[in-house]
Amino acid sequence: MMSPTPLCLAIAAALSCPAAAFAQSTQPADKGKAQDKPVQKVEVKGSASTYDPRRDDTASKTVLSAEEIRKYGDDNIFDVLKRAPGVTVTDKSIKMRGLGAGYTQILVNGDRPPPGFSLDALMPDQIERIEVIRAASAEYSMQAIAGTINIVLRKVVSKPQRDLRLNATRSPLQRSGTMGGTWGDKVGTLSYFVNGSLFGGHNEFHSRGADQLSLPDGTLAQSRLTRYDGGGAYRGGVLFPRLNWKIDADNELNLSAGLQASSHAWSGFSHNENLAGSFGNPDWIDMPGRTSGDQWMMRGEIGWVAKVAGGKLDVSLAGERSRDENDNDTDYYSAGSAHHLLRDWDTVYRPRRMSFRGKFARSLFDGHALVTGIDASRQRNEDSRDRVDQQDGAPATHVVEAYEPQVTRLAGYVQDEWSITKQWSMYLGGRWEGVETESTGTNVPVTTSRSHVLSPVAQTLYKFPDKSGRQVRLALTRTYKAPTVDQLTARRYLSALNTRFAPDSSGNPGLKPELANGVDVAFEQYWADGAMVSVSGTQRLISDYIRTRLDLDPDGRWIYRPLNDGDARVHSLEAEVKLPLRMLNAAAAGFDMRASVTRNWSEVSTVPGPDNRLDGQTPMSANVGLDYRRDRLSFGASMAYQQGGWVRVSDAQIRHAHTRRDVDAYAAWKLDPHLQLRFTLNNILGMDGESESVYEDAGGLSRQASWQQGATRVGVNLELKM
Repeated sequence: MMSPTPLCLAIAAALSCPAAAFAQSTQPADKGKAQDKPVQKVEVKGSASTYDPRRDDTASKTVLSAEEIRKYGDDNIFDVLKRAPGVTVTDKSIKMRGLGAGYTQILVNGDRPPPGFSLDALMPDQIERIEVIRAASAEYSMQAIAGTINIVLRKVVSKPQRDLRLNATRSPLQRSGTMGGTWGDKVGTLSYFVNGSLFGGHNEFHSRGADQLSLPDGTLAQSRLTRYDGGGAYRGGVLFPRLNWKIDADNELNLSAGLQASSHAWSGFSHNENLAGSFGNPDWIDMPGRTSGDQWMMRGEIGWVAKVAGGKLDVSLAGERSRDENDNDTDYYSAGSAHHLLRDWDTVYRPRRMSFRGKFARSLFDGHALVTGIDASRQRNEDSRDRVDQQDGAPATHVVEAYEPQVTRLAGYVQDEWSITKQWSMYLGGRWEGVETESTGTNVPVTTSRSHVLSPVAQTLYKFPDKSGRQVRLALTRTYKAPTVDQLTARRYLSALNTRFAPDSSGNPGLKPELANGVDVAFEQYWADGAMVSVSGTQRLISDYIRTRLDLDPDGRWIYRPLNDGDARVHSLEAEVKLPLRMLNAAAAGFDMRASVTRNWSEVSTVPGPDNRLDGQTPMSANVGLDYRRDRLSFGASMAYQQGGWVRVSDAQIRHAHTRRDVDAYAAWKLDPHLQLRFTLNNILGMDGESESVYEDAGGLSRQASWQQGATRVGVNLELKM
């Protein structure tokens, strides 16, 4: 009998069988005796499913698999993410550590989404996995003060894959339908994959609001109620084709594309009911409006993977173009239609981007895994706005505005993951990023802004010996948040009726990026069958904090404008548990429970208390879910909780967010190995959207409150594998 091959020895080691003993047991003590005995067949099986990136990777992250993503039959990415531990979703704003507005980095396939890419149009069945990365890594951009969410789209396949999904949802406010599918196969050295979907539906919106201003002596100077009712239809399609060519043992070529297209047509009616005072001259009371738009995005990428110098070189070149065109017509009427303003504003956004990414990885001596790379991109927008205003039959005012910002990014990084011992691993990395923003436009001065940040990062993982399942993590990071193009440009967006309730907005070319020094610590305990408990804490010390301030200009117009204003401190505490209930009682076999809770605090040095927190931060969030699976039947339910409360934005501004409890449920029945029927319920409690803000200065105290109707959605999915 032959000696065991290196592959057999590797498998034996992976299964914790001593390689020497395995080899010794297969060597015959006597050749004659070996010929007399029948040869025994030994079959060794191993599975990649035993690898858990959350448990085994030095960098801290949670991975939502394709099965978890599709479990609830969601028709959008936001409903998927609101059940992820440590993640909150509010009005399509995705947050980690309760922080949105640029603090949480959203990536698609490890890169910033291309211009015109819409997360709304991304269907869950087009996603392979979602990585929730708590501490920054040098390979990705360090613009991740709160963390990173990386959405990885489905790729080429190694075996035939054909499936079709039909989805229909309905609520008192919405009806929609989606048809999507996947077609993938491998032919010789070529493998291909096509995933796409068509969608359409109709939405309705009903909102109410209240505005009031009290003078310093308590006199009610202004008060009104507002009402908006509207809705409309939408439709679109998404297509993601990919092609992989394995040229030889050392070279591989990848081609991929992305196409998104959609259109919408809305109409609505706004009405203001004045209870005290007036809100302008003329004071617009009734405002019927119509808007329609078309959007498309296309993307192409070519990549080459090669074995070079004992390592792997991965380079890619990508180009993207998109167009977003909107036509908005609104009529403004004063009381009794005494005055009439017709406003026709057409906007066209035409961004395009070219990007290059290169990465080289190889193993070095003593368990080192070295990765180095560069990222470069240039994005240019061609935006235009065609404004036509005509009041009371007078000659129309026609203004055409152009705006052309350009953003150039360059980054280089290096990282080393070192397995010091079987229990202890270390990650060291650094990334330099530079950003240059230039903008020109009609009646806007040319502005240029340059910034660069050097970000070191260190992470370590220690696993306690004797397979106890206990491990601890520590991460030290330097991350940042760069100002957006709109925040950097001096372009001014004029409000139709300028008041403290509806101000203008403008940027600030002098803004500097926010810098954050952070520390993350975590303790994790893992057991068999996927059970685990995790407790973690984080802190971020932020300098040059950017906040948006409401001011009264010398010309008498109210305006929102960003500025760097002091320092901020953010800290969070998070706990998570996953538990198959059969570990507690055999009668509960098939039930899996999961729960997480996050508590967030923050304070800004230049803002007085109480309720001093970063704008929009969720003070506490929690997720709890229970799933059951047995034979062909599975069902489950979950609740995502977000605590509301007051936030003091500045010495004059405070805002209030209401508490939300989003309860979802699903039931799936596998009719046969190829066909599954799934029923879903979203927002079972029918939670509405509510908010409130207060602004107080020498001129008085103003309050604004808004409410938007919510409703329970019922859905049915048919999933067919061919």
